[in-house]
Amino acid sequence: MIIAQAYRDAQRIKGDGDAKASAIYARAFQQNPEFYAFYRSLEAYRQSFRNKGDLLILEPSSEFFKYLKNSSGRSGK
Repeated sequence: MIIAQAYRDAQRIKGDGDAKASAIYARAFQQNPEFYAFYRSLEAYRQSFRNKGDLLILEPSSEFFKYLKNSSGRSGK
């Protein structure tokens, strides 16, 4: 019973944290759409390279690299 209560409390706390994080990201994305695009690119990188053996073959001119090409983080459009 104690473990079940602790698990329930942990899930509630995690949910509260996730909700706060989502609100922060939503405000940042609304204020700066380019930040949203950058964040989505980072998520794509993370998802693409989850395992050691993952391999991704792309053209150097690919949109996938647009934030790596310019150190300021601007897309150069």
